[in-house]
Amino acid sequence: MLSFAEPLQLECPRCHAPLEAETWITVDAEERPDLVARILDGSLHTIECPTCGQNGAVPAPLLYHDGRNERVLFAVPPDMDEEQWREVGQTLLWSLIGALPEVQRLPYLGQVQAEQGLDGIAQVITAEHLTGSSEEAPGEKPPIVLAVEAILQAHTPTELQQAMQDHPILASPQAIAILRELAHAAFQQGEEEAGSGFSRAADLILELQALSQPQRAEDAAIAAVPAPPSHEDPLDELAFAVLRTQSGADLAAVVDQHPELLDENSDMLLEQWAQAARVAQKPRIADGVDERRRALQAMRAEYQRQRAVLEAVEAFLEADTAEEIEATIVEYGELLTPAADELLARLGDGAEPESAAVITERRAWLAQVRALLPDQAPEAQAEG
Repeated sequence: MLSFAEPLQLECPRCHAPLEAETWITVDAEERPDLVARILDGSLHTIECPTCGQNGAVPAPLLYHDGRNERVLFAVPPDMDEEQWREVGQTLLWSLIGALPEVQRLPYLGQVQAEQGLDGIAQVITAEHLTGSSEEAPGEKPPIVLAVEAILQAHTPTELQQAMQDHPILASPQAIAILRELAHAAFQQGEEEAGSGFSRAADLILELQALSQPQRAEDAAIAAVPAPPSHEDPLDELAFAVLRTQSGADLAAVVDQHPELLDENSDMLLEQWAQAARVAQKPRIADGVDERRRALQAMRAEYQRQRAVLEAVEAFLEADTAEEIEATIVEYGELLTPAADELLARLGDGAEPESAAVITERRAWLAQVRALLPDQAPEAQAEG
């Protein structure tokens, strides 16, 4: 994935309400013609305050890449001094080059043309008839959508391999993380079908990466082929998952999905990842990881204090039969505490529908047990 957006924390100039804007800072014309259209109509960096309805432009930079025409444009935001915008532009350019396949890292990438804001880029696109200008066929689907459709239409491992070869965008190391992000955004907007499609596509790619070579369906029952090293660094996936969090609740949800983050060894690995990002001249990314590492360190300390509750909940969810569930409740008194109920609620919020239903059922079971327990308070008052 070449196009990239990051969340910015802003304040409405009219009502002063806090805003979070998902802002595109890198756009690849061939990958996202829909975003090119928004550059041309001036809406790419425009947001509306949900509190007062005020519309305004986000003062953000933008790196525009058109590989077909070998052009790289950089929109300089207003009120950004030259030293700062050159540093930001270089960071975005290195990120773009790192995401491109090696054969596409051509000399033109070093010839970045700076323009004043999105209007400047739009004028160049229109004047030079670059990819994404008004002559482009209307209704053309972005490459990522075409790739997801091809993945979902594959019915055999061979067809899945062919879809991957036909859509090299899926071979990007960031493909899984971005598909998960697209799924999350779609679910938040109520687009259940689109969210399920993006999520399923990510799952299928992960399954394919577990194969060492393309296999015919008839060979699958005969030969078991060892899985090769994945091209996607698990540490990259972990770091990007942490970077996408914007609140303590977001970070807690990521920890639920990646409990290894509570291991002290993960802190050391993330520190090394941040150092590598600084060496690659990506200081903002490195600072973002370090900031979340500090929050994870606090969560890790809290985890040690609440370990008994966590172990109780884990044992409770692993119990299968009614007898095992009852025995777990008897063994772990922590299950009847508010802390255990809060943890189960949080796990349910971040779980898949089937797992969430099980957690809801178990919470109801514990609520029934708590309701049957005698209330000791009145007796204590009577004795007094």
